[in-house]
Amino acid sequence: MFSPIRILQFSALLNRHRRKLLQTALTTTLVSMTAGISSPAFAAYPDRPIVIVVPFSAGGSTDVLARLLARPMQEMLKRPVVVENRVGAAGAIGAAFVAKSNPDGYTVLFGGVGTNILNSLTIPETPYHPQRDFAAVGEVCTVDYVLVVKADSPFKSLSDVIAKAKAEKDSVSYMSTGNKGPLHLGMAYLSKMAGVSLVHAPYKGESAALPDVLAGRVDIGIMTVPFTTPLIREGKLRAIASVGNKRSALLPQVPTVAESGFPTYALPIWIGLSVPAATAKERIDLLNRALHHALSDSDVKSRMSALGVSPVGSSPSEFSAFQDRERERWLLMIKESGTALDK
Repeated sequence: MFSPIRILQFSALLNRHRRKLLQTALTTTLVSMTAGISSPAFAAYPDRPIVIVVPFSAGGSTDVLARLLARPMQEMLKRPVVVENRVGAAGAIGAAFVAKSNPDGYTVLFGGVGTNILNSLTIPETPYHPQRDFAAVGEVCTVDYVLVVKADSPFKSLSDVIAKAKAEKDSVSYMSTGNKGPLHLGMAYLSKMAGVSLVHAPYKGESAALPDVLAGRVDIGIMTVPFTTPLIREGKLRAIASVGNKRSALLPQVPTVAESGFPTYALPIWIGLSVPAATAKERIDLLNRALHHALSDSDVKSRMSALGVSPVGSSPSEFSAFQDRERERWLLMIKESGTALDK
C-alpha cells in the first residue's frame, strides 16, 4: 500500500504534468491562429496589382474605356490596376483566361455581350461557361455602334443597302469583330428581318477592319461611335444608321435602324466587370465600390460623354440579373436569325 505522503506526491506530479499539457495545447493553438492570420488567405486585399483583362485589341474602344477606368479605380484601391489585352476568338481567349484564373480578385474581365452571353450560345467549343464560371461585379456602360460606309459610297441610307442586297444576292458585305459575336449576330438578325443575304467578313477588331472599309473592300462597317466619329468629321466615313435603342448624342443626325424601317430592332452593346466564380463576396463588393468611384469621377464622366458612351454602374446582383435577361433576349435573336448566322 502507498503511504499518504507518497499519494500526495504522486497527485502533485500528475497535476504538474496536466498543466504542462494544457500550456502546450494553448501555445500550439495560438501559433496556429497567428499563422492563419498572416497567411495569404487572410492578407489585406488588395496587396498587389489587379489586372483588368480586355479580350480585344489595344487601341479599340473597349481598351480605351478600360484604361480610362483603371486610374480612378487604382486611386481607391491603393494598388496598381493594369490593363492587359488578350485577343482572339471573339473575345473567348481573354474571357477563358479570366475564367480559369485564381478566384482571388486579382484578375478581372472587362467583357460584354460577346464574352458573357453569346460565345457560350453560338460556339460549342467555347472553353468556359459564363453562368458557371463568372461572378458579376457590375455593369460599366453601354456603347453606341453605327453602320458606316466609305465617304463616296453609293449607300446613303440603310434603305439603299437593303435595295442593293435585294436586287443582287450576296452583293453587299459587312465586317464584324468576330465570327458569331454580337455584331455578326446583330447583322444576321437584321438581314433576316429584311429578307436579304449579306456577306460577312470577320476581323479581330475594328482597327483591323478600318483600312478595308475606307478602301471599299468591305461595304459596311459596324463600329463604335467613339472610333468612327473623328473619321466621319474628317469626311472619310459616312454613318447611315445607329444600331442602339436611340440616336447617339455624338451623331444626333444619324437615324436608328428602328427609324429606318425596322421598328423592333435594337442592338444595345454593354460592358461590365466580372471575376472568376468562386471569388469572395467581400472582394467583389470592394471591386464594385472601386467601379462606382471611377464612374463618379468628373474627368471620367466627361471623357465618356465625349466618347459617346453612357455610364451605368450597378450592384453585382443587379448586373447578374441583367445578364440573365440579356441571355434570353439574345437567345431569341439567335433562333430567329436561323441560317443567316451561318454566313
